[in-house]
Amino acid sequence: MELGSTVTLTYVGKTDDGEEFGYASKEKPMKFQTGMDMAIDGFEEEILKMNEVGEKRSFTVDQYKAYGEYLDDLVQRIPKEQVPRGNVKVGQRIWMASSENGAPMPVTVMAVEDGVVVFDMNHPLAGQNLNFEVEILDIEEPPENFVAAAEKARHMKEQNKLLGGDQADDYR
Repeated sequence: MELGSTVTLTYVGKTDDGEEFGYASKEKPMKFQTGMDMAIDGFEEEILKMNEVGEKRSFTVDQYKAYGEYLDDLVQRIPKEQVPRGNVKVGQRIWMASSENGAPMPVTVMAVEDGVVVFDMNHPLAGQNLNFEVEILDIEEPPENFVAAAEKARHMKEQNKLLGGDQADDYR
């Protein structure tokens, strides 16, 4: 399959312990254009190795090409009075502003204890290998003059440097 192809597929995704974390059926398939950062890296790499409608494949994406390793530094303890939504429950996913740039990000409430709320900012699948069973339902050829998202971002960054407005790695 060529980079830039649009692929329609079914899949079942499971963690190493057999817990199902996602799926797409023939009635509600997954459809995405490769090369556009629409799927995790390891998943897209494996899909690009498939070439035929009807092809089935099982593969594992390791944590580093999925959602990364689990980082203890991303677990934060915040006094309950500083939490805008005062009534949070363990296991709940809520949106909070990040301290870096104020952009909202999803976090999981791990504990509420002694006036402190413990938040986990890791992705729920961080630190896990992901196992997939995939079937290709349709492949559409890439559009003429296709440019992948990563290539476009590199080009825009270079153009911005030439114009004197380099914004470092934050620029996309």
